[in-house]
Amino acid sequence: MNNNDIVFEIIKRSKKHLTAYEILDKFQKYKKIQPMAVYRSLKKLISEDKIHKSNQNKTYVLCNHSYVNHNPSLAICRDCGDTEELKSELFEAIFKKNPIKKYDLSKFQLEVSTTCRRCN
Repeated sequence: MNNNDIVFEIIKRSKKHLTAYEILDKFQKYKKIQPMAVYRSLKKLISEDKIHKSNQNKTYVLCNHSYVNHNPSLAICRDCGDTEELKSELFEAIFKKNPIKKYDLSKFQLEVSTTCRRCN
């Protein structure tokens, strides 16, 4: 298994969303590597649309779409940090119907800060 496969498996098996250093800590159980190797793997997995990064809480989320090249849309709980991928098609339809002159919204990442049902 290469580094990308190991990082992907760590994210896939985790019950919570992980930061890069949490992934590194779990990776160290397989073999010793430098943090940059994990970041390279994360970058590659993001480019392949296998995972998404939450910029709000700096965690990595497994993509739950079965197709490639979509706009990641995430809901993030303000209280517990739980993150869930939303159906980006809903937002794509809104952006197509309401174009904004200054921006090309055909490629976007959306993060919705909210409260999950458990914390509500």
